[in-house]
Amino acid sequence: MSQWDSGALSRLRAAAYHRDGAAAVALLRDRPLGPVLQYAGDVLVAAVEAGTEGAAGLARKALVELDGRGEPGDVELAAEVAAALGCPRRDALPGLAVDLTALAVALGQEIGSAPWILDLERGDLLEPDEPLEDGGLGDVRERYVAVPALGPEPGGEEAARGRARRWLAGLGLRAVSRSL
Repeated sequence: MSQWDSGALSRLRAAAYHRDGAAAVALLRDRPLGPVLQYAGDVLVAAVEAGTEGAAGLARKALVELDGRGEPGDVELAAEVAAALGCPRRDALPGLAVDLTALAVALGQEIGSAPWILDLERGDLLEPDEPLEDGGLGDVRERYVAVPALGPEPGGEEAARGRARRWLAGLGLRAVSRSL
């Protein structure tokens, strides 16, 4: 069984970013899912929805691992994987096209840092010094939410994505793919 070296992890990140199910299935097929379960779940949802051969079996395996692990964000991701497999567990949260990795970075800022701002209409993350504009789209207070600086996630990149997914679910939202 192959392991997750930096090259394989970079290819998985790219597959998740591009929602490339075929590339993801090829990477995940012979590697353990546990170390990359948050990325794997995201990309397997896309692969199952696209009908990629082999994706459903890997998604079922990821679902079992998500259910057994119980880390931050795992319950939320498991619900998305189950829905993609045709067995939804709960009503889906409304989606927000936000970069989950960027949200994880914002949450990982040192405690006491000025908060980043999440635009709840566009999914954009604004750095602390960027001006807020409503552009005539409504009340600024309802459109933006401060992203708290929680400090670095000790569990690394995988845990940081899970923490970001759980924080977003706390707002009643789930991350969906951004399109250009």
